[in-house]
Amino acid sequence: MSSPFSSKWTVTIFIPLIGGIIYATAFPMTFAPSFPLGTIIGMSLLLYSLAFTKKEMMERSIWLDILSVLSFSIGYNTLGYYWIPETLKVFGEIPFPINWMLGVFFSLIICPHLILFTLGHRLYKKFSVKSSSLVSSISSRHIIYAIALTLVERFTPQQFPAHMGHSWLSFAPYLGLAPLFGAPLFSFINFWLALTIAHRLKYARLDKLAIFSSLIFLIANFALPLKKTDETDSVSHNLRLVQANIGNFVKVNSESGKPFAFDEVYERYLRLSTVTSTEPIDLIIWPETAYPRLLNSMKMENDARYTPKLIKEVARITNAEVFTGGYDKSSSENSDYFQTEYNTAFHFGIDGTLKKRFHKMKLIPFGEGLPFGPFNQYLSQYLQNISFFASGDHYTLFKTNKGTPFSAAICYEILFSSFIKDNLNSLDTQPDFLINLTNDSWYGETAEPEQHLFLSKWRALEFDIPIVRMTNTGITSIIYQDGSETERSPLFKEVIQDVKLKTKERGKTLYQEYGLFPTLFIVMTLIIISLILNRRTRNLD
Repeated sequence: MSSPFSSKWTVTIFIPLIGGIIYATAFPMTFAPSFPLGTIIGMSLLLYSLAFTKKEMMERSIWLDILSVLSFSIGYNTLGYYWIPETLKVFGEIPFPINWMLGVFFSLIICPHLILFTLGHRLYKKFSVKSSSLVSSISSRHIIYAIALTLVERFTPQQFPAHMGHSWLSFAPYLGLAPLFGAPLFSFINFWLALTIAHRLKYARLDKLAIFSSLIFLIANFALPLKKTDETDSVSHNLRLVQANIGNFVKVNSESGKPFAFDEVYERYLRLSTVTSTEPIDLIIWPETAYPRLLNSMKMENDARYTPKLIKEVARITNAEVFTGGYDKSSSENSDYFQTEYNTAFHFGIDGTLKKRFHKMKLIPFGEGLPFGPFNQYLSQYLQNISFFASGDHYTLFKTNKGTPFSAAICYEILFSSFIKDNLNSLDTQPDFLINLTNDSWYGETAEPEQHLFLSKWRALEFDIPIVRMTNTGITSIIYQDGSETERSPLFKEVIQDVKLKTKERGKTLYQEYGLFPTLFIVMTLIIISLILNRRTRNLD
C-alpha cells in the first residue's frame, strides 16, 4: 500500500488542496487584499495533478482525478466560502458543529464544472483512437481544453458563480475588452495560462503562443480603458439610498406580524427617508424585502388606498418616488404557504400609486426554493426555514418621473451574466441604469458582502450600465461602467446616501448583443494560427 506521504498522494491531495486555497485568494477576503493571479496559479496546480495523456490515464485511476478536484474544492471552499456555516447558523438555525459539517459538504458541489470536465476528458481520451492534426500541437490542445473549461464553467449550474476570469476585475478600469467579450474571454485566457503553467511544470515545455496571446490581451485591455457615462446631454437623478440596517431578529419578527418589530421598521424607514435634503429627491430606494408585510400589487395598481401608509407618507413628505423590495401576493393559496408570495421590487409614484413591479425570477436554491420539482410542495410541509417563493415570469421596464428607463434585479440574480443579458434584451427600450436590491444581513461581518459586490461589478462592465446596489445592512453603493463606485456604506450601520446619478441613452454592447460568439470567434482564430505555426515548425524541421 502506498504511503499517504508518497508522491502520488502529494500530487493527488496536497497540491490541488493548496491550489484551491490559492484560487480563493483572487476574490475578496476580510483579512487580506485579494491576489488577482490566484485563479491562474491555483488552477494550474489542480491541472498539474490531473492525468492528461493516455499513458497517465492508464497509470492513474479516474477516482484519483476526482479526488484531486474534491481536494481543490475543499481548499477553495474553506478559504473562499467560510461564511456558509455562519449563514446556516443564522438563517437556517442549524447549530454548531452541524453547520460546519454542512459547510464542508458544500465542497462537493462548489465546482461541478471541474468534475464534468474531468469526466468528459477521460471519455474523450478513452474513445479517441489517434490525435488528429487539430490537436497535434501544444497550443491547439491547450486552446481546446481552455475553451472547453470556459464553456463548462459557463453552462454548469453553480450555487455561487465566481468564475475564473472574474479575478481580472482588480485591473479595472483597464478592462476594455469586457463590454466586447464579457467575462468568458477572461476565463478562457486564465484557463489557457493555467494549462500552460501546468504543462511547463509537468513536461518542461512552454506554450509560447499562450504567452504571446496573453500579452496582446493585456495590452488591448489597457489600451481601451473603460469610462463612466459621458455627462454631455446626460440626465441627472437625485437618488436617496436608505440603508436602514434592520437586524435579522427585528426583520423576521416584523415579517411574522409582531407589532413591536413592525413599528421599529416603520419608524426607521420613515425617519431616514424624510431627512431634509439640500436638493429635491427624485427617487428614494429601499433594499430587498424592506417592507415586511404582504402586499397585493393587483389591488394597488387599481386603487392607491391599498398602498401602505408608510410609503404614501414618505412620498408625500419628500415629494419623491419610492422604489422598494417587498412581498407580493401570488394567485396560489394553500395552507403550506407554498409559492403564495413573490419576492418583489415595487415602484411607487409621488402620489403613492403603484407604477410597476418586478417579481424575482431566479430564486436562491435551498433558501427561496428547492431544485426538486414536483416534490417541493410536499417538502414545504416539513422545511419551515425555506421561503418557497413563487417565481416571476417576465422582466420589467421601469421609468423615473423624468422618463428615464431602468431595470431591476433582486439579490442573487445580479450574479448571472446570462440573466442580466436576457433581462436587458427582452425590453422594448434599453434601460439607462439598473437597480439591484439585496439583503446580505444573514452573512454577518464576513467576506460574502464584499464577494457579492465584487461579482456584481462585472455586470456594469459587460453591459456598460450603471448599477445602483441597494442593501439592508451593506455594502450599498453605485457601481459605474468603469468599475469605480461611489462611497461605500459601512456594514451594519444606518446610512442614507444622497447621490446624483447621471445617465444617458445607452445601446447594446457587443457582448450583450452576441454573447459568447465573439469569444468563440477569437478561439477559432487562435486555433487556425496555432495550426499554421505548427505546420511551419514541422516544415523547418
